[in-house]
Amino acid sequence: MRIATWNVNSIRVRIQQVLNFLKNYDVDILMMQEIKCTNKMFPSNIFENNGFNCAVYGQKTYNGVAIVSKYIIEDVNTGNSIFEKDQSARYIDAFINGFRIVCVYVPNGQEVNTQYYFYKLEFLNKLIKHLSNVANVEDAIIGGDFNIARSDLDVWNVKLWRGRNCCSNAEREKFQRLLDIGFKDVLRENSDDRELFTWWDYRHDGFKSNHGLRLDYLLTSKNINVLSRQRCIKMRSLPQPSDHAPILIEI
Repeated sequence: MRIATWNVNSIRVRIQQVLNFLKNYDVDILMMQEIKCTNKMFPSNIFENNGFNCAVYGQKTYNGVAIVSKYIIEDVNTGNSIFEKDQSARYIDAFINGFRIVCVYVPNGQEVNTQYYFYKLEFLNKLIKHLSNVANVEDAIIGGDFNIARSDLDVWNVKLWRGRNCCSNAEREKFQRLLDIGFKDVLRENSDDRELFTWWDYRHDGFKSNHGLRLDYLLTSKNINVLSRQRCIKMRSLPQPSDHAPILIEI
């Protein structure tokens, strides 16, 4: 089974890129973040016509997450039942082909020690608590844009980014807590490569210069056997791309 995660940065803008990705990489399940549309406006009919079932938790203009799958999607949960009083569409999970598939879009945080940063930390606290319960009962695969560069290996310029949002100690500590629940960072597993970036700023030729960060992750329960893993960087090099590249694993 081939499973991917991708911050698509507007599904309606990049629907053809997503369809090409699903076909060319033979993807069975795709978790998407920043779909930037309501459930009603999500192109479910297009995916269904291409053999995919859909689970969507959308939001007008901002945020929004979705899962599309060749397999039946069951027992769908959305963030409004987990992150109390939070109206942002940032979380969806479902039971698919024997696994709990979790799609998450962590808030950006903007600047350290602002209200947005503290909102991000509280979101992570609630996510950790929820996924602790998931880890106790089901094999899970978590995919998403976490807006955290886990370590200095995941930053193109450590001196420039040290202590800033996405690279602060508090964010990294919470990411480690998530791993300590019982998940493994599949892309980083057995690798100390500094070139595992998944996001490059549109500005200043970020992609061309490889001035990136690793913000996107696929995490799996530790007992899940991962056969292969890759960053699909070609998708970032297309005309009018998302600023994120997909990650794909086979289990």
